[in-house]
Amino acid sequence: EVYGTSGPRMLMWFDLINPPGSRGASAPMGSEVRMGSNPIFQVRAVGSFEQKPGSPPDAVAALGEERVETVCKGECYFPSDARRPITKIDIIRIRPQERAGEPVDALIQDPWRSFSCEPDPAGCVVTFEDPDYARDGRDTLYYARAYEPEKPSINGDSVRCERDADGECVSVDLCLSNEDDCLAPVAPRAWSSPIWVDQPDAS
Repeated sequence: EVYGTSGPRMLMWFDLINPPGSRGASAPMGSEVRMGSNPIFQVRAVGSFEQKPGSPPDAVAALGEERVETVCKGECYFPSDARRPITKIDIIRIRPQERAGEPVDALIQDPWRSFSCEPDPAGCVVTFEDPDYARDGRDTLYYARAYEPEKPSINGDSVRCERDADGECVSVDLCLSNEDDCLAPVAPRAWSSPIWVDQPDAS
């Protein structure tokens, strides 16, 4: 039941809601399940708290202003009561190779499904089914990825390209300077652990 984020403290749940023999209980992310019917999933994601400017008084009192500036550039974790919205949720579907040399391009679908979310501070919930699972008869894993709106992020543009008229990158300028902290808009995101759904044993 582990998930990761790109930094902001988002919340995320990813569940298989129709595992066999569960008597109504769902199987959380990280589960391994065998079933022959189409799996039905639910994803819920809640955005991180909007940050107040500066640092909380207890951080400054504990570390001192100079240390706060060094450790977190004067912007230590200082949450407000408002949460950022979730903009969309992607579902990634991966099917293992069934034979040596089977092309993998079609087996890794990233994203397989994508859901837009309304700007709701309570978060975003999506429920979906894989209609291909039982018909295709292949073991499959699924995981979810949730996004917040873009915001300026330190080291968001650490590899800067000079582009030609066609938009192709012709030279790279690594951002090693602290002058602008390599700021660029980046969409914070969270990734769930997968849920592995395998076909029933042949026996």
